[in-house]
Amino acid sequence: MRGLVAALFTALFLVPAVAAEVGEERYGYPVNVDGEVVFPYIPRDLAERHPDVVAQVLADAVPVAEAIDPDELEATSDDPDPLNKIQGYTAFPYYPILVAELQRLAEEHPGKMRLTSAGESRLGLDLWLVEIADFDNPERRPLAEREVMYLDGGTHSNEYSGVYFVTEWLQFLLDEFETNDTARWIVENRHTFVLPMVNPDGSHAFGRVNAIDVNINRNFPGTWGTVAEMPVLNWPGPYPASEPETQAVINVFQDVRPDFVQSTHCCGNLWLHPYGAEQLGNAPDFDMYTNICHHVFPDLTVDVERKRCGETWSTIYPASGTTLDEGYAQVGASSWTYEMSGRGRVVGPWGEPVIDRDPRVQEIESWRGVLHGFLHAEKYGALPRVVDVQGTSDRLTVTVENQGWGNITQATLRFGAHGIALPALEPGQQAILTLQGDFRQDKVPVELEWKKRMHPDSNWGRVTYDIVLEKSGKALTGLLPALPMAPSMGDLLPQT
Repeated sequence: MRGLVAALFTALFLVPAVAAEVGEERYGYPVNVDGEVVFPYIPRDLAERHPDVVAQVLADAVPVAEAIDPDELEATSDDPDPLNKIQGYTAFPYYPILVAELQRLAEEHPGKMRLTSAGESRLGLDLWLVEIADFDNPERRPLAEREVMYLDGGTHSNEYSGVYFVTEWLQFLLDEFETNDTARWIVENRHTFVLPMVNPDGSHAFGRVNAIDVNINRNFPGTWGTVAEMPVLNWPGPYPASEPETQAVINVFQDVRPDFVQSTHCCGNLWLHPYGAEQLGNAPDFDMYTNICHHVFPDLTVDVERKRCGETWSTIYPASGTTLDEGYAQVGASSWTYEMSGRGRVVGPWGEPVIDRDPRVQEIESWRGVLHGFLHAEKYGALPRVVDVQGTSDRLTVTVENQGWGNITQATLRFGAHGIALPALEPGQQAILTLQGDFRQDKVPVELEWKKRMHPDSNWGRVTYDIVLEKSGKALTGLLPALPMAPSMGDLLPQT
């Protein structure tokens, strides 16, 4: 099976090898010691930062997974054609370069980054998970009060530009924390989890699939097997969640319960949301997704190329068992896949763009999309907010507005032991509620609790207002405390 996959990728995507000196480039790609064109392109900043690792990889000196018998999954150390050789061409395993960069970030930012293994691949490679917050700040905003963000790349390892894009996000948040107000705000107000390479085994063979030819992005159980797809490149595996890579992502979802999920792919310049199969009908939060597509999507695409935003099945093609469907199925997250532009592509339709500019510039549409999600995650669902308080010493009238893009279906306003259920509210609608009690004190604690999205397993949100009451005769006016506000989209590139 692997030979068939290798032959297919060779025929479709690989340019002919060209004799060259080491370090030269052909078609924008570096060349190894044998004068072979290698895939993928190495971004210049990573090459300069980790020259020894890059040199070893290009020289085939970095130990890579042994070639395997896909029927028996047994290593054969004497196999003359290791996985990073595809019919004589080199598809170098960029996993070692990624690991080197993750280790650098962890060493340089110990107070803001935690690096752990979420599991192992079929071939025993660690699936590195990055956790980011201002852990070293003793006065930090409690993690339990923050939106939880999940970002991944490399589910299809041949779409390596997604891995570089996600890595750029880590560099943005950590390396620019001191100099970029937007990066600092995200670190101080979000709890972020990033799995930069979901399928490292595939990177050893320039592969869309893993070590036994399973498409990880068809192996998730939430909607597994709903769409009948043809192997080789879309085999969903023998059963749901059969693959350790899939299980690792599911475990992360269950452990951290993200509010926002974004799985990075390439190429097509699309925003995709659940579901991947038409026969599943509309997702419970279809209205929320549609509002984001209609209102957020156009605002982020001024003067840049962006094609479509919508359900997977109708926007790109039917696909079941995907990461984005799973993020929604597991925890009711606002779950997305951004298919990056592929701008700069040399050959082939999948994942071969040369990263010859900063990824946040080359893939500006996806960068803006992820940045918007990080800055405004609360709005990617229902978001009740108290906007006005008036009354007297024994009666308060509280106005609540839905400031999110999702519908409010379950929400309660509480004062002391009393609770009032909010009516259903669409985005922008308001409800006026009346509280009875003794309001002669200077401060009134009022709590709002709501279901963030309509999916039955969605997270709940909570916010407490210590409303300061000002008296004017017998009338009272409530002064609302300021809640954390997101900054603007900020500077695109580091300031020098």
